Amino acid sequence: MTFYHGSPIGGLNKLEPFLSEHGRHYIYFATNPLVALLYAVKPVPKPFSFYPYGFDKHGNVIYSEYYENAFYDLYKGKAGYLYECDNLKNIDTPTQIPCAYTCTEPIEVDRARMIPDLYAFYKEQEEKGLFRVKPKKDISDKEMNWVFDELREEVEKNGLKKKPQHAMSIFIQKHFPAVWEAARN
Repeated sequence: MTFYHGSPIGGLNKLEPFLSEHGRHYIYFATNPLVALLYAVKPVPKPFSFYPYGFDKHGNVIYSEYYENAFYDLYKGKAGYLYECDNLKNIDTPTQIPCAYTCTEPIEVDRARMIPDLYAFYKEQEEKGLFRVKPKKDISDKEMNWVFDELREEVEKNGLKKKPQHAMSIFIQKHFPAVWEAARN
């Protein structure tokens, strides 16, 4: 079985574990290359995460735009690298993402490919019916309220109001100003 790893960094022959938002040193993999490539863009700095995707009933990837034109904004013109590793050993599934796996040991890369414009690549996948962008106008109030609450909790838990120049603070202020205003110090 092939496992995929997406990265903004090219030229890697070996993948090394790094401190994840789950508090452990992992290399993340996906059995779906479209999921892996979403992680070739880092919209916010670690330990934060902003990858609003899910799956339809056929297992195809759906990216939810929680602000207007989010997918275009974050992926247009960005290059990414898709690393392929075959037959991994000692893998685990600590996330709730159906196709996601982790490994705690360095892994040799079997194959790699560069995608020069991730947005254009995903538009091609969308034409094939393998990927879909769900625009903000199609997201329910209930889902947006959940997103709002999750982001507000991140601001409060991490004291971001006291760090307005932090990259995550700037991201929230720019794209979710109501969250920033609602968060307590």
